[in-house]
Amino acid sequence: MNPTNAPLKAWPLALSMLVSASAHAGDHCITPNATIPDNSPTGIPLPIEVSAASSEVVSSVDLQLLINHDWIGDLTITLESPAGTIITLLDRPGIPSNGFPGPFGCGGQDLNATFTDNTLIPAESLCSTTATPVIFGFVIPTMPMDSFTSESPDGQWLLRIADLSPYDSGTLIQACLQLNTNIECPADFTGDGNLNFLDVSAFLSAFGNQESAADFTQDGNYNFLDVSAFLAAFGAGCP
Repeated sequence: MNPTNAPLKAWPLALSMLVSASAHAGDHCITPNATIPDNSPTGIPLPIEVSAASSEVVSSVDLQLLINHDWIGDLTITLESPAGTIITLLDRPGIPSNGFPGPFGCGGQDLNATFTDNTLIPAESLCSTTATPVIFGFVIPTMPMDSFTSESPDGQWLLRIADLSPYDSGTLIQACLQLNTNIECPADFTGDGNLNFLDVSAFLSAFGNQESAADFTQDGNYNFLDVSAFLAAFGAGCP
């Protein structure tokens, strides 16, 4: 049922039945077995290609890494989105030193971990002289993964791993970029994944306050053309 053509008394039912955005999930893995250059600030860039529809936007990102390295405290790891947003996942754990394990950072071996915002353990808080891998499980990156939220996932993501100290070397065995996306839906004003009377109310409030989100025609004016464009988007539903 198209709510713009429905009798007024049928609107609440019609509005509640419209789902705005379906979620998509996918793993994008590479298994390069790539050597990480020792004592090289440039490190090694590792592209991960993602194909997504133009209407998809990122809702969450995780990154699973399997690295063999003799001294994890040598490493910095960054991730760059196709939009150019760069976050640091790991930044030489154990440096600056707090007395343990010493001035050269965490001397433990290997990493087998998933970097995610949905956990409680910072990656850089894990260091042991006995456990292998020294960084493991679900860990919080140095910078939040939600920095990528609402960006397009489509294109080349760039993982970069650098070893900033001499003598110890390592290998990236595998990397898996785990993406969850939603379908972008301009009429979903509340952002709750449903099109209903709450979105109409939120649009009218924004329109009355002349907020930029209500300028559906993007002409700098707030008039019946914006209301008409919103109603058309609302009536069409979401992809």
